[in-house]
Amino acid sequence: MDLEIQIQSFVASFVFGFLFSYAVNLCYRYLFLSKKVFQFIFTFFFVLSFCLLYFVMMYMINSARIHLYFILIGFVGYLIGNLFSVKARNC
Repeated sequence: MDLEIQIQSFVASFVFGFLFSYAVNLCYRYLFLSKKVFQFIFTFFFVLSFCLLYFVMMYMINSARIHLYFILIGFVGYLIGNLFSVKARNC
């Protein structure tokens, strides 16, 4: 894989992790504080849609080649995004 494509994939994974963290904190009430049946259904569709979004994004960048370090960078983006998006949970 070309270096430019790897850098684009790193940045996209980091931004995706950041946005995923913000979306989790924004939908916190529906994901964790609702009835169990509704919680299960909403969590299933929430995770499914974000996984599909990530694979479509990676398909557009690098033909959907997913490496472990892309997922790790996405997790780092999630952790950093969680520091900034905790205020969204309180709204």
